[in-house]
This record gives sequence, C-alpha cells and structure tokens, in this order.
Amino acid sequence: MEIPPKVKEYLDNNRSVYIDNNRGSLPPVTDPDEPLQIDSLGLIRLVAFLENDLGYRIEDEELIADNFATLRQIGQLLATKTPTGPTPEAKLPAAGGPSGSASPRLRNR
Repeated sequence: MEIPPKVKEYLDNNRSVYIDNNRGSLPPVTDPDEPLQIDSLGLIRLVAFLENDLGYRIEDEELIADNFATLRQIGQLLATKTPTGPTPEAKLPAAGGPSGSASPRLRNR
C-alpha cells in the first residue's frame, strides 16, 4: 500500500486546520498508523481534495471516520480505486445555494 505523495503533502499542510485543538501547527505525519484526528469539516474537505484534485471517487457509504483515521487507512481505501484525474474546478453556490438547501450528498448525514 502506497500513500500518494500529494495526499500526504495535503494532510501535512492542512492537518492543524482540521483538528479542533489549541496546539497551533502540528508536525508532519511520519507514522502511517498515527491517528490523524480529522474533524468532520476536515473530512469533507479532504474528500473534496481527493475527488476534485486527484480524481478519486469516494462513495457515500465510504464516508466514515474509520476510512480516514490514519494515512494507512486512507491508502487502503485509495488502493481500491482508480483515479480519473482532476476534475474541472466548479464554482460552489453561496451557502445553501439558490434553494437554500444543503448539497444532496451532505443531506441526511
């Protein structure tokens, strides 16, 4: 199992943003079994990165914390997938969108 370098770089650069802590910046992840402690917003942003920038499709049923708890678990999940390449950047609607409802993918979570 190999962790794509861009995934590790993304996590190293953004991990402290996605953890609810007051410790400031965190050191890079060196142990693939170290808990990443990503909060729910961080998980959604990580999935958006994986899908939009790297072309991996993460299915709704795969959006569970256990799949993203460590680098090893992320690597195992991605090993089951074939990336299709980055997607064109899409403009996100303003909060709630024109209808005021949440994204269908995030609804009922």
